[in-house]
Amino acid sequence: MKKIISIWVLAAIISLGFYSCKNSNSPQAVTEKFLVSFVKMDYETAKSISTKNTWGLLDIWASFSKQIPDEVKEKKTENFVVKITDTKKESDTSMIVTYVTEPKILPFNKIRLLQEKDLEGNVKWKVDISTLDLLGGDDFYIEEENKAVDEDASMQPIDSINSNKADTAKKK
Repeated sequence: MKKIISIWVLAAIISLGFYSCKNSNSPQAVTEKFLVSFVKMDYETAKSISTKNTWGLLDIWASFSKQIPDEVKEKKTENFVVKITDTKKESDTSMIVTYVTEPKILPFNKIRLLQEKDLEGNVKWKVDISTLDLLGGDDFYIEEENKAVDEDASMQPIDSINSNKADTAKKK
């Protein structure tokens, strides 16, 4: 009888252990893993959880990071912290995850994730950052604090030479 009870208790503990595990494929978990891999300059891991669209950008960052000494890389990762602040469904197959990192490592604070199916048909979340999105000025990647500067820059410049001539002509 004691054996049967022991087996049931053991089965319950194992079941509870599996149930309490975090989903490592959630958009939040994938975002955190991507950012940690990025700051560690582990671009192979970052590629494994990102779309092909993102690989070109990761290759560029990898080529620049080859020149950084290992001591600097280690120091950068020592106190690195990621905090997921928001997750929004963009469509049936995409999510936008907003985050804050300390220290700040990227010029944006949102990442788009897309659902992709692997060879077995399992759905996986993948980080999707495109160089065209970044260079094209997509408002998605512009943080709120920088938007005001961009809006002011779009105002028409004042032609001070012609306005001075107009003021002089009015005075005569």
